Amino acid sequence: METWSVNFPPEGSMEIPIIDVSGIRRKYLDVAYAAQSPSQKLDIYLPPEGEGPFPTIIFIHGGAFIFGNKRDIQFLQAIDGVNRGYAVVSVEHRLAFEAKYPAPLFDVKAAIRFLRANASKYLLDPERFGACGDSAGGYYAVMAAATAGNPAFEDFTMGYADYPATVKALVSWFGVFDIIAQDKEVEKYGVTDPNMPDVDKLWLGAHSSEIEGLMHFTNPLHFITKDFPPIYILHGSNDHTVPCIQAYLLEEKVREVCGAGHVAMEIMEGYEHGGLELRWTELQNIDKGFAFFDKHLK
Repeated sequence: METWSVNFPPEGSMEIPIIDVSGIRRKYLDVAYAAQSPSQKLDIYLPPEGEGPFPTIIFIHGGAFIFGNKRDIQFLQAIDGVNRGYAVVSVEHRLAFEAKYPAPLFDVKAAIRFLRANASKYLLDPERFGACGDSAGGYYAVMAAATAGNPAFEDFTMGYADYPATVKALVSWFGVFDIIAQDKEVEKYGVTDPNMPDVDKLWLGAHSSEIEGLMHFTNPLHFITKDFPPIYILHGSNDHTVPCIQAYLLEEKVREVCGAGHVAMEIMEGYEHGGLELRWTELQNIDKGFAFFDKHLK
């Protein structure tokens, strides 16, 4: 049984708690999957026993597109995969302060291609990849799957162009997908913070209202095809950061294109968003995501 702990910052600090992974014996840390930025690194964690190849869960962290990292507390939702027979990968990507969209999406897809190309080296099963993420990470997991094989959403100069960035199953925790609908809902709830940076402009380099059609190219709902993998969507009913209309929009689109059996959705009554809601990392909720992955990857 592998173990880990969470290092919490001093009381009153705005720093994000970080997971101490020293208790996990078999791991590869800070593996570069591309060479454009120091941010393009990932961590690979393996089960304590066995030579694989292991089904693999690829986790993408959230953080409103502007903060977060591959070892912060969000990873608690995925790291227990090593005790359930999975290799677990946590991907770092460029944040909006460093590179505008779609560069971070290119990072996520380059990481998946890298893992598939190097699967035998790291004891991964390239035919059994799943992806998951929370909040902005849920967005990147879904958008990467929705645009798989679409050259307009790839930067093959990052390497391994002959390998697909596909996955066989997805889990999204409180993800955001339709930014225009998101902005309308947040405005309706009246929870905008004038002290927060303009994420829209930081992420895209322009306000969505300034360039007609800009948001079309950020919205995975426009790119979902029958090849989209099965997905499990979890969202809190009391989420005012990313209102749960986002979950309903994605569920409706996947059901329309792929069929009702292709999507499962659970709205968690009374749950808030991400770090505001510690119940997301309770064992009973972690079990739900892995039960879905077990169905599709084992």
